[in-house]
Amino acid sequence: MPINFDLETLRKKYNCNNYFETGLWDSNKDISIKKALLCDFDKISSIEIREDFIILGREIFKKDIENGKCNLYHDDSVNINKYLKYDENKTIFFLDAHVDNNNIHNYIKKCPLFEELKAIGNLKKKDHIILIDDLRYLKNPYPWGETSYGNINFLDEIKKNILSINEKYSFSTLNGVIENDVLIAYV
Repeated sequence: MPINFDLETLRKKYNCNNYFETGLWDSNKDISIKKALLCDFDKISSIEIREDFIILGREIFKKDIENGKCNLYHDDSVNINKYLKYDENKTIFFLDAHVDNNNIHNYIKKCPLFEELKAIGNLKKKDHIILIDDLRYLKNPYPWGETSYGNINFLDEIKKNILSINEKYSFSTLNGVIENDVLIAYV
């Protein structure tokens, strides 16, 4: 999805080498990976469950893929751990994978945030920057119809999961599609 904050300023402020997003979306639109490619990241990756979005992304970002700067993975983001190769370098993770389309049926979770956070938590480095999009939905019970976790307060549970990675994480918000729609966790 679109982001309405300066990603390069964020990259510099937290000294991040890499960018990894979950949920590529439609590469014809103003999506976050386009902004990441304008920044000074060493590696940029995205994992997307929709094959049509991956095919389009591979066409649009062909040059960046060929020169090794960009990787696109066609998979469910619950499997993100298979693609995390940035253990020694600080990464900005932009978590924006969710199923809000009734035509997608090959997902494991409609909102796989906890699996994504667990994979990040399994990395040796414990001070990555974590951005979580769509707070407006996560403040409601059962975001995107995700019922497998029960009736929990998603935002509170997300913060608990992040603090279990590193108790020194602090939280704030950034502007996304709307004001204060992106949670940022930073050390």
